[in-house]
Amino acid sequence: MTRLLTVDAELMTGTIIDRPNRFVVRVRFGDTRERVFLGDPGALEGIVEPGYKIICSPVNDSDRSTDYDAIAVFVGDVCVSVRTTLANDLFESGIRGDAISVFDGYKLEEREPSLPDHGRTDFRLITPNNTTAYVEVKSCTCIDNMIAKFPDRQTERGRRHLRSLQKLHNDGYESHIVFVVQRPDVKRFQPYRDVDPEFADLLANVQESGVEVHAIVTAFEPPHYRLQNNDLSIELN
Repeated sequence: MTRLLTVDAELMTGTIIDRPNRFVVRVRFGDTRERVFLGDPGALEGIVEPGYKIICSPVNDSDRSTDYDAIAVFVGDVCVSVRTTLANDLFESGIRGDAISVFDGYKLEEREPSLPDHGRTDFRLITPNNTTAYVEVKSCTCIDNMIAKFPDRQTERGRRHLRSLQKLHNDGYESHIVFVVQRPDVKRFQPYRDVDPEFADLLANVQESGVEVHAIVTAFEPPHYRLQNNDLSIELN
């Protein structure tokens, strides 16, 4: 598996006590209890659960109300990354290393570029034909029977991004959405229709009209993140 990133910070393992709100997990480290920042606001059912082992990194910042960041949670023997924003870093590393087959020959031009009309997207790439391609990246950690599913909460923001990609395509730009599955125990990807049927319908519609839909799988083997599957099978329901 291709190495994408390495965590340079100190890593500590604790036990989840509870999750008092979307962005905080209370964790026991030995005899002490600490509030830990959780950078993934998703539902995370079956992942952030009391008693599960969690990998955290200490943070020295007097302006913060938490002294640790949540890095990953062990679900049985599977290490699940819980850093939503890391999906963009993982994708960028894959592009720079020519590790994602569907983007072979593409080059990174800009991260978080402004769009021609308004708003931003995650990446602007230069295609092998020297044209422009826009990419939106989504982090996925929810699975059901080894099927990766997104989203695990309703997402108006995600639906807005799909509409933006559709407009870019209509305006003549190559456009992509990439789901970065941050756990290795998956066989294919589906939109989570039971959670957000409108997103599932939109995803199918934009793909049919020409927006390209991809999924890749990463694995966290502390302290390294690796690319396990650069072209996960997708099933739009």
